[in-house]
Amino acid sequence: MHRLLIVDDEPYTVDGLYEMLEEADLPELELYRAYSAIEAIEWLNRIKIDIVLSDIRMPGMDGLRLLKEIRARWPRCKVIFLTGINETSYVQQAMRDGSVDYILKTEGDEPIERAIGTAVAALQEEWRNEQIMRDAQERIRQALPSLRNEWFRRALLHGIEDAGLSAVRLEELGCSLDAEAPLLPVLARVDRWPEEMKGGGRTLLQFAIENIMGELFEKVRMQAVHVDEHYLMLLLQPNENEQVVGSLKDAEAMTAFVAGTLETAQTACTQLLRLPLSVISSRGFVPWSALADSYYLMRRRLVVGVGLGENMQLLSGAGSEPERGEACWPTQLSRQRERLEAALESGREEEAITAIAAMVGHGGEYSRYLEAYYTAANLMIGLINRAGWAEEMEDDLLERLMDAKGHPAREQAVRFLQDTAARLIAFKRGAQEERTDRIVERVNRHIRERVGGDLSLTALAELVYLNPAYLSVLYKQTTGQNLSDYIVGVRLEKAKELLQHSHLKIHELAAAVGFENAGYFTRFFRKHTGLGPQEYREQAGR
Repeated sequence: MHRLLIVDDEPYTVDGLYEMLEEADLPELELYRAYSAIEAIEWLNRIKIDIVLSDIRMPGMDGLRLLKEIRARWPRCKVIFLTGINETSYVQQAMRDGSVDYILKTEGDEPIERAIGTAVAALQEEWRNEQIMRDAQERIRQALPSLRNEWFRRALLHGIEDAGLSAVRLEELGCSLDAEAPLLPVLARVDRWPEEMKGGGRTLLQFAIENIMGELFEKVRMQAVHVDEHYLMLLLQPNENEQVVGSLKDAEAMTAFVAGTLETAQTACTQLLRLPLSVISSRGFVPWSALADSYYLMRRRLVVGVGLGENMQLLSGAGSEPERGEACWPTQLSRQRERLEAALESGREEEAITAIAAMVGHGGEYSRYLEAYYTAANLMIGLINRAGWAEEMEDDLLERLMDAKGHPAREQAVRFLQDTAARLIAFKRGAQEERTDRIVERVNRHIRERVGGDLSLTALAELVYLNPAYLSVLYKQTTGQNLSDYIVGVRLEKAKELLQHSHLKIHELAAAVGFENAGYFTRFFRKHTGLGPQEYREQAGR
């Protein structure tokens, strides 16, 4: 649906165009009226307008000045000017300023409908325009470093199968790594930030560390991944194009090269950046499938640490056979936590139940069971708090969620968490339906009580604090009826009631049910009943 604003200082012209366009065979339009350029600007400030049909000569502010105001607010808005025969210079200026079309006032309705159809087609075509695609591609190129880092970060935290590895994907991300070759991972940690240094300064130094690493590892393929403000992951592969490092395809040679280079990197960070940096590297190459496990294992080794816990250089893992018992658990828990959170937020009960079973129902050691149990419980308590449901839950629910020992067996704990998740999702669904029903009823009541007032989609949407387009969709989904059809029905029933039980004149009755003039109301009434208002009154009075 597109929004069209009719602008003219002659009310008769505005109302006539409004009536004509309502009955025209055009793509679905939401129509608005403005009886001056100032009133038009008020609408432009209030909502997005797609097409403006305007007189070019108006007192106070002419169409050309209005065009500049339109362009300043809604650059893609299409403007169609209605002109007089002696306004050629205005028309030429309007075309230079980007007006879609102009129509002589003497030409009639058909050219207006044709111009509006052209404007709608132009709006739709813009989304398929090559220039827009080029602009989008340029924006993607500018955002590529961030997109690439987020993809690799997801691979580290949730597993490469979750991120979706392929040679095509790496090429799309502008990454030089080989999707078929194993990696040698390195994890670096800023052990301590200066107390006076805040977010912006830390980010700058993080990129400085990446640059140091990039220069030192220039003879190999390297992808840096900023995990958080303390951790930087480096993924390394031998460079097939460099004969000098051909020997680095051997795991032992590559490990020795990396260890020696990291010594230099630590020294550079200490002397140039005044930052203590600890690093841990793998003893050998690891497959992409073991990347997340290797990351968690290496991070844990840095956390445990040795010595003073600063400027450490450690080795981790056993190359292609990472210590999966230690490492894969954080990957699995992180992945299932994300899935459970998404399922709870979006109300997908089956996914929530499956995620809980995978998190809590495993046969691992008791400490992991507790971590998984309280991870799931905290997600549910978080949902309760964000939604403001605490007072509507049973008094002991929160206590039971935080009492893992209160369940005699793991199976019962899993079942309790699954039942609780199902109840919360059902409660959420019921609350959503109740809110939706209240919104629809408020809109319907407003229409019935103010049938003669402003019942535009924008006015109704503002009443319930929704976007106009979304209100239209929500109303149809909830009631099975278009909002505009409901308004027509209410106006028609109210008109029939007034015709039968009041002595209002036709023009008074027209205003009472929201029509600007009697002629428009008469055509509306005849269209829906087959009778004119006076005929209907006479028949009803027999």
